[in-house]
Amino acid sequence: MPARRRSSRPSPLLNLAIAVAILGGVALMGYATVSYFGWLDRPPVAAAKPSRKGMVAVPRSLVALNAYEKVQREDIYDRDKGDESYFWLPKAQVEANPDWILRAGDVIGRVMARNKRADFVFSEKDFLPEGSRTGLSAGVPEGKQGFFLDASQVPGLRLLKMGDQFDLLASLPEESANAGAEYGLLMGGIKARGNKPIPLNGVRLLVQGGTVVALTNGRAMTTQGGMEFQQTDSRGRASNNNEQVAIAIDPEEVVPLTQALGAKLTIHAVARSGQQTEVPEHENELEGMIAFPAAAVEIKAYQRITAKDLAEPRTGEPRRYYFRPETVSENWISSVDQLWGRVVRRDIDPGYIFSESDFLPPDSVIREVAAYERIEADDLADPSFNDYVGRVVANDLLPGQRIRETDLLPATAAPGIAGGIPTDKMAVTVTADQINGIASLSRGDRFDIIGSAPFDLSQELGGNIQLAGGVASVMAGKAVNSVIATEAVVVQHVDSSVTLAIRPDEVAALTKALALKTPVFTIARSGRPNDPTVDELSTPALPPNLPMLTSDEDPMKGIVLRESISGSDKTVTAFRRSVSK
Repeated sequence: MPARRRSSRPSPLLNLAIAVAILGGVALMGYATVSYFGWLDRPPVAAAKPSRKGMVAVPRSLVALNAYEKVQREDIYDRDKGDESYFWLPKAQVEANPDWILRAGDVIGRVMARNKRADFVFSEKDFLPEGSRTGLSAGVPEGKQGFFLDASQVPGLRLLKMGDQFDLLASLPEESANAGAEYGLLMGGIKARGNKPIPLNGVRLLVQGGTVVALTNGRAMTTQGGMEFQQTDSRGRASNNNEQVAIAIDPEEVVPLTQALGAKLTIHAVARSGQQTEVPEHENELEGMIAFPAAAVEIKAYQRITAKDLAEPRTGEPRRYYFRPETVSENWISSVDQLWGRVVRRDIDPGYIFSESDFLPPDSVIREVAAYERIEADDLADPSFNDYVGRVVANDLLPGQRIRETDLLPATAAPGIAGGIPTDKMAVTVTADQINGIASLSRGDRFDIIGSAPFDLSQELGGNIQLAGGVASVMAGKAVNSVIATEAVVVQHVDSSVTLAIRPDEVAALTKALALKTPVFTIARSGRPNDPTVDELSTPALPPNLPMLTSDEDPMKGIVLRESISGSDKTVTAFRRSVSK
């Protein structure tokens, strides 16, 4: 009988287990999905707002704020935070701090006077005055001027913070080198520049009570000093070559500081104490004193004063000395306008204070004017003094000499030697060795000319003439003097050449004597002031007590000749005629 086959149909229990497993998986997946999308989460319970009863909203800084920048709305209010943007503080605490600003509108748009960190309340001292501009210029106090200088030019200045006060001093060792010899100091004055005294030790106060505004390096800026502004290069070394310090100083200090920097003077910064609640006002040592301009450099005699002579060589600032009114000399000149263009009559040392007696009169010449040249305006101490401009001088004028009418030729005289020849004379030029003594004479000297030569009667008579004994003894060794010219005038004397002015009728006698090499001598006339002077181009009359020079009597006068014939011989004998008394 065949074996019985088992049925292959699943068991009901197995089917039930499979169904339970499938349903469980579906349920688990459904739960996971619902949980993932938060469908099974409970709604959050809203936190209860704290009670602000009796509290006051105080605006605060939500971010760090920089000096000289304007406060924006988002700097103090965040929309997401809403009221949480403010500090809510007890009313009693707020009332204890009346300087706190409580209205946001009083903060927005204001320019910060200093850096401010986040989460701090505001007060009026945090801001610049209303209407201030943004940027570094906002940090310059009213009445001051901003000044930028390289941080390397004044060591230590970059370490100061905004608002720190300081003084700047310049070292001028040459100021004290000869300070004791300066006239202005010897007279009790105070040397000053930029309205600040210069001590005798050579230290000059350039800036007093200056204020630090900020420190910049390229586009970066800080008000907290160089310690918080340190920059390094790729090797980690400090790099602050481009740093500039913005400072606020008095307007009258700008020029002196600029001049000192341009002159590369050594400048020192002296920080003032930050513990003083109030900075004491510095007493003005120059108040009530009178300023006098002075020479800043040496001025040579007969030089015209220029602005450069009154300005310090290093800075270009006028040199001044200040005096108490009771110590001032009434002769001192207090205005620079009274000095420019004036001509000094002697050498002037640096530091000298001028008086009227230090200058040449307007009718003085400041350079040499040679005889027979025209006077130009630039030759005069005062170019506007027209009385003598264009006139021809009769003799050399030296620098510093005042012009007299007797120093001039007539107004119609032409320049040159011809203008120096008197109207009744003619000019003859000789060499100094042709006339004895003429080399010692100068232009304008007056003199007479005398020729003197030995007389030889035999030569004068000529032929075979015998001289009587009386004639021979009288005429032996006799010299004859003859007046060649009177009242001659030296017109020009250049080296060994001398130009003389003599009367026309004397020209022939002079030239003849020179041609015959007759010894010729000059007889000079007095040139003292009480003697006659040549005021016009004519020969002056001789004074009554001064006799005219005369020539010797003709030695041939009284000489007679007698002939005697004996046979064929003829003898001629010279006799001197007796003169009856």
